[in-house]
Amino acid sequence: MPERFFSRYGIVVRTLCAFFILCCLLSVPARAEEVESGTLPADVEAGLEGLLASVPRQGPVPDPAGYAAVLDFVFRPAAETATARPGKTEQGFGAFTRDTIKAPLARILRYCYDPDIPAEAVYPSALRRGFWLPGSDLLKQRVALWDKMAEKGEPVVLRGAEFEEITPDSFSGCYYSYKLDRLLILTRHQGRAALISVSRQQAPSTVGRKGAIVGDDRNWEYVYSPVTGSTMRGLGWVSTYMYDSSTIAVFYEETPGGNTTGYALFKWVKAGWSNLNVVKRSHILAGSTRFLSGFKQVLESDKLPPAEELATLGRNLRRTPETELRKALATYSEHLMQLGEKDSVLSGSDFWSILKDAGYAETLSRDELVSVHIKNYMKRKLGKPGIDG
Repeated sequence: MPERFFSRYGIVVRTLCAFFILCCLLSVPARAEEVESGTLPADVEAGLEGLLASVPRQGPVPDPAGYAAVLDFVFRPAAETATARPGKTEQGFGAFTRDTIKAPLARILRYCYDPDIPAEAVYPSALRRGFWLPGSDLLKQRVALWDKMAEKGEPVVLRGAEFEEITPDSFSGCYYSYKLDRLLILTRHQGRAALISVSRQQAPSTVGRKGAIVGDDRNWEYVYSPVTGSTMRGLGWVSTYMYDSSTIAVFYEETPGGNTTGYALFKWVKAGWSNLNVVKRSHILAGSTRFLSGFKQVLESDKLPPAEELATLGRNLRRTPETELRKALATYSEHLMQLGEKDSVLSGSDFWSILKDAGYAETLSRDELVSVHIKNYMKRKLGKPGIDG
């Protein structure tokens, strides 16, 4: 009887057990997560909603009064916003965080919003690949936002769309790619320059695939398997998606013309499987911390290469023949194989199949090869350990 039962209902039992395991693993104190109402002032919530509505190219013109309320809020002392919490939306729970970046705003704009600078060079812990899609204002108009920030005229408003593929999640090991709409507003408020960056995912992501963090995550070394699933024990088979996400990030001068930049982030994420959202505020905050850690390591470094050097690197790599890109990663692939032989995750069949015989580079597309070269270049320049020989 037991054998017949599990033979007939094995898939159902497996799914329910996996669901129970994941819920337990993702659980946080109920009192913190069950609060669906936000703590933001009504005018700030309205301002956030207005910004998100304005993201698509066909969306309404951003309301200066609406985003002024948002800027008023993030300009307040950090202690006054420590308990801020966006309300729950159809995307699930939202989170708010803020920090200070030890770099002037002009430097951030120069590196983050030059479309010739590969995004993975600036966001190494968050992005595998990222680029603006054709038709985006930054590509058509070539606006140098870093030169515009001192102007006191009308705000600069730019729209566009981007492709992003993220690094493996530190919890599940999954990585995803998706397209998103982006709205940029460069303005001045209370005598200080500020850049508001708003994004909204266009559609559900590709299915989550198995990725691995190699060694210390602070060294930005990752391996990407083409196999669907998670590296979590007992959940290797699960098909997950990022169903939706929205982000409103504000970079602003902490003092006019100062050498530090304030950073504030409002973010919502819906992800899971079977349209079940398993993302909690704690996960969003952890991901935001991880993103900001890598970002600050780059932008705050006194070893950061000149912006034009990175732009030239990106252009040259995109012109390099694919065979040369792959050949130049032979030593890198060899070292990855050697690491994989000793690593409990990389030695598993899903990863070993692409690492054995020093063949990792052979499994990568042209864009993926470029991404590896860029990450290796940044690690060398910033003095981080690498495995590229």
